Amino acid sequence: MSSRLEEIGVRMWLPEPASVHACIDKAAFHRVLTEHGVPTPRSWWGDTLDLVPENTRLVVKPRRGHGAQHVHFVEKKEHALLLSEVVPGALVQERVYGTEFTADCLVDRTGRASAILRRRDLVKAGLAAVSTTFHDTTVLDFVLAALRAVRAEGLCCVQGFVQDDGQVTITELNVRIAGGFPLTEAAGADLVGQMVNGLFGLAVDHDRLTYRTGVFLTNYVETLAVGETTDLKRIAMNGVTT
Repeated sequence: MSSRLEEIGVRMWLPEPASVHACIDKAAFHRVLTEHGVPTPRSWWGDTLDLVPENTRLVVKPRRGHGAQHVHFVEKKEHALLLSEVVPGALVQERVYGTEFTADCLVDRTGRASAILRRRDLVKAGLAAVSTTFHDTTVLDFVLAALRAVRAEGLCCVQGFVQDDGQVTITELNVRIAGGFPLTEAAGADLVGQMVNGLFGLAVDHDRLTYRTGVFLTNYVETLAVGETTDLKRIAMNGVTT
């Protein structure tokens, strides 16, 4: 649809289709990162499921999709194989432990990238409820390596773990903004402003993408109201008028 969108005035800044497909298919993402020497959890799918090791903590998840939907944690191979028959497009992955992080990234049209790192200190239903910014040279190096491996461009985010033994593992890369990006802005990085520059063909000022460490953000989700559906229209209308 890109040519049609351009005709009606929609401005886009997207990577090549191959780059997008490498990010939305977890099996393809695993292959790409492995080929480029970027550490990522061991994964099995399709006719390689028989190679899943015994006595290993595993995650069963769809190859495609988002968030924590259809994700199951198991400790036995037979349970993983059973779930792989009911989870759509199943992929079995070695479970990793440690500190989870997200990197908010902007890759300019020359391939130069900036990344703002934040720990996912408390995660609920796949979303970070508490995050703090930090800096780690090793984490940054692997984030940049993942961006190069998939030939990312524009605004994107990388997720991974700093494992208990200090090893860094990259788990996913999304070619979109992350839900917790307000922390990046609060820490001083002009992520949105520089993305707009790149969107309109202007130079990205990477000096504006530096940030302060030790800045935190908390998210809170709460039920707003419970009641009879007959009252819902009245409540909605009152909300509009007030």
